[in-house]
Amino acid sequence: MTSKRNLALVALLLAGAACAAWGSGRMSWMGVTLADGLSAARSMEVAGHTWAPALSALWLVFLAAIAAGLALKTWARALVALIVAAAAIGTAYPALTVLTQEPDIGYLEKILRADTVMGNKDYVSAVARATAGPSVALVAAVLAVVAAALLVRGLRAGGMGSQYVSPAARRAQLEQRVFDDAADGETSERDLWDALDGGEDPTTTSDAEAARVDRSSREGVAPDRPRTEG
Repeated sequence: MTSKRNLALVALLLAGAACAAWGSGRMSWMGVTLADGLSAARSMEVAGHTWAPALSALWLVFLAAIAAGLALKTWARALVALIVAAAAIGTAYPALTVLTQEPDIGYLEKILRADTVMGNKDYVSAVARATAGPSVALVAAVLAVVAAALLVRGLRAGGMGSQYVSPAARRAQLEQRVFDDAADGETSERDLWDALDGGEDPTTTSDAEAARVDRSSREGVAPDRPRTEG
C-alpha cells in the first residue's frame, strides 16, 4: 500500500470514528425512571454525552487527527497514532461499562442533578440499559484503533519518509560495495604479481607502470603512450 493510499484510508477511518462518536453521544444509553415518593414517577432518556461527557470532545480529537496525520511527517505521526489510540480507549471504556456492568446509581443521580433534571427529593427507581448507543461508540473505537495501526504500519514500511531505506535495500547496497571492492583488490593484486614475475619492483610508480605495459604487451593490447607537447 502506497503512502498516499494509506493516508487516505486513515483519514476515512478517522472521519467514520468521529461521526460514530458524535452520533453515539447523542443517542440514548439508558432509560431512567425517576420518583419522589409523592407524585407519579416519570421516565427520561440518558444520552451518551450525559453519561460520558468525554464523548463531547473525543470526536473532535478524531477530526483533528486527520489534519495532523496529513500535515506531519516521519515519526511525528507516531504521536498522532498514540493520541488516536488513547481517544479510542476513552470512547470504548464507558460503552463497555454500560453494556457489561450494572449502572452506578449514585453516579447516575449525581450527573442528573448536575443537569438539573432531578430535584433534591427525586431518586432513580429503575434503569433500563440501551445497547444501540454504546455499540455505536464501540464501532467508533474500533475504527480509530485501525486508523492508528495503519499510521504505525506506514512508518514501519517507510512510506512516511523519503530518506528511508529498508533493511533489505541496505544489505544489497553493502553486498554490492563489498563485491566492487573485492574486484578492485583482485585487479590490483594481479598487477603486482605480474610485475614480480617480470622481475620488476612494483612499489615504485615507474615500475608499476612498466609492469602494466609489459602485461599489456603480453596480452596483445597496445599500451597507452604518453602525450607530448609539440
